[in-house]
Amino acid sequence: MKITINQQVYEFNEPQTILQACTTVGIQIPTLCYEKSIGAIASCRVCVVKVVGRRGLVTACNTPITDGMQIITNDEQVNAARKTVSELLLSDHRLDCISCARSEDCRLKRFATQYGADKTQYAPSRPLLPIAKNQKHIIRDNSKCIRCGRCVKVCREMQQVGVLGTLGRGFDGTIGCAFEQGLDTTKCISCGQCVAHCPTGALVENSNLPLLIKKLSDPNVHCIIATAPSVRVAIGEGFGLPSGTNVQGKMVAALRRAGFDKVFDLDFGADLTVMQEGTELLERLRNGKNLPQFTSCCPGWVNYVEQMHPELIPNLSTAKSPMGMFGAVAKTYYAQKIGIDPQQIFTVMLMPCIAKCDEITRDEIKDVDMVLTTRVAIRFLKQQGINLAAMPDEQYDNPLSLSSGAGLIFGTSGGVCEAAMRTIKDQLPRSIKSIVVSGIANAEKLIQKIKAGAVHYDFIEVMACPGGCVNGGGQPSDTGLIQDNRGNAKKRAVTIKSMDRNQDLRKSSDNPAIKQLYAEFLGNPESELAQKLLHTKFHDRSGNKR
Repeated sequence: MKITINQQVYEFNEPQTILQACTTVGIQIPTLCYEKSIGAIASCRVCVVKVVGRRGLVTACNTPITDGMQIITNDEQVNAARKTVSELLLSDHRLDCISCARSEDCRLKRFATQYGADKTQYAPSRPLLPIAKNQKHIIRDNSKCIRCGRCVKVCREMQQVGVLGTLGRGFDGTIGCAFEQGLDTTKCISCGQCVAHCPTGALVENSNLPLLIKKLSDPNVHCIIATAPSVRVAIGEGFGLPSGTNVQGKMVAALRRAGFDKVFDLDFGADLTVMQEGTELLERLRNGKNLPQFTSCCPGWVNYVEQMHPELIPNLSTAKSPMGMFGAVAKTYYAQKIGIDPQQIFTVMLMPCIAKCDEITRDEIKDVDMVLTTRVAIRFLKQQGINLAAMPDEQYDNPLSLSSGAGLIFGTSGGVCEAAMRTIKDQLPRSIKSIVVSGIANAEKLIQKIKAGAVHYDFIEVMACPGGCVNGGGQPSDTGLIQDNRGNAKKRAVTIKSMDRNQDLRKSSDNPAIKQLYAEFLGNPESELAQKLLHTKFHDRSGNKR
């Protein structure tokens, strides 16, 4: 079909919307509520365009193109409408842009500036709403909410948790939880996808940066940080680098300049997880108990099991996540090696995940003192005047940084399963069936098939976020005109897999630092000390009697 866009004729073979067609030919249309992976919501009205012969303006995100259509994406009427929409949204908006966590990448701020919106053009229709801080790691400010519905759609459809919805109607409508509950009283799994998809500062993680700065400036505190696999291919985006750029060396240098005494690679912890989880799987295969074994390194997934499917708790691997294992080793083995009181060590983890902020509230993960999401780390480094993109490449510190490609691929969906198979494949007592699934909605479908007896697996990797940690809820907000979290995640995953292929070490069991840890301290994966430090328990939090 042939359509005309701004007096230029284009030909398209596939059905698509005006927004998609314009994007394909390089014509930019602003949007607040549209996200490529979740489709059109058509609530924000910023993407309006003119179609010749139609009365009024139409929303580009959900209007299909038709043969002969004539579209005008920018003229006085269209730009005036976009300006008016921005002004109406600003009229009820908490305008603390200078201190807002989303100040640099707020989509509403960008488009309001682009169209010259006047924040005083319209009187507020309601007073500012209170900021909800009743969940330790997610802050909700409904006076910054534009009611685009992205968080609701992501929570219901992508994650199938459904704790967010629209409350009230018209000017009184808000986004929140049923009966105006706090997130802490719901079945929220803390995956953070709602935060990642919010176009403004209505949903942000609680950073607690003042405490970090206090610890870094205390000469009596030994501050260490370990960085997760997927962060090194994402954090550069906050400093203007393309998605998927490997900034591992620059990130290490930046964190040193920020004041950390040691900078470690959490891939070491991932290798250790492979050893413990792999050993556990071999034992379950030999005795035939608690199969299939589900991975347990994703805290969002663990939260989902504990709250929605407690009957599957025996099937979860008891191995701690790489973060949990690293914290335990840091405050025992590492403390002994450098001759320091573990109480003096302040352990920080740089993670792609808001659920990791929730994980350290568990009694079993007491050795991790703080989690920084990738977004918060970007903000922290900028506050310290550090431009990561301009840093030289530096190496991680030892002894807790030597790692294999198997530890690195934990950062993307399928990595945990592949890492385990690399190490244990020659020890398997029989052939096994494994499967990888990401996104809670997909995990739920698999659970139902297993329960119905339609499929059988021995080992199942589950990541709560679609695509795995590269698309974690704490990763950088998409600053593109059209948000495409999945697209950015794919670029990050490609880089991780390329880095793995170039590694000298590909198997966790070949990592000499891991061998040294067992030889000098743990003994072996089945020792009493290894089980005490590196394994955990899970709890039925469904509220149902069993």
